[in-house]
Amino acid sequence: MSVKVPTGSDWAAKQAITEVINRYCRGMDRMDRELTLSCWHPGGTDDHAPLYSGSAEGFVKWLWPVHAAMVSTRHVVSNILIDVDGDKAVSESYWTVTLRTTGPKGLVDIVGGGRYLDRLECIGGGWAFRHRQSVHDWDRVDPVGGTMSDSSAVALIPPNNPEAPISSSARDRTDPSYRYLTNLG
Repeated sequence: MSVKVPTGSDWAAKQAITEVINRYCRGMDRMDRELTLSCWHPGGTDDHAPLYSGSAEGFVKWLWPVHAAMVSTRHVVSNILIDVDGDKAVSESYWTVTLRTTGPKGLVDIVGGGRYLDRLECIGGGWAFRHRQSVHDWDRVDPVGGTMSDSSAVALIPPNNPEAPISSSARDRTDPSYRYLTNLG
């Protein structure tokens, strides 16, 4: 198998595509519908079968109440491979997701892994998905026995400033990252 050495424009395209893949994760975890939908061109599709298969807009509409009912979500991508051909590209990226939710016996983490197979296109200088397929590799459900906010955790990792408030995440635009990523001053 020969490996094609990327050109300067291919490097720029690969970086832009990597940003789209990462932006999807951020949009999902911060429950930012606009940011999530910006990852697809209009008319784009998504295949998370058997959970969902159809338009990207329909996917987000279906998924939003599912994710809103969860305590938190965390999408992480790695091993991103991208093949660029002009204004079209395909990519494979590995995903790991942790979905914290409340089960009948308390908190549980649904942890899974798989791969995103994406078809992308550059239109008007902007890369976005035309089609995304999620391939499921594995999953498990773990009961949550405790969290860092439990008093027993303090014994495990004693803080040097216990009076200071924790920097908590938010699943909306009040998350601290929005202040950082929109204000370089």
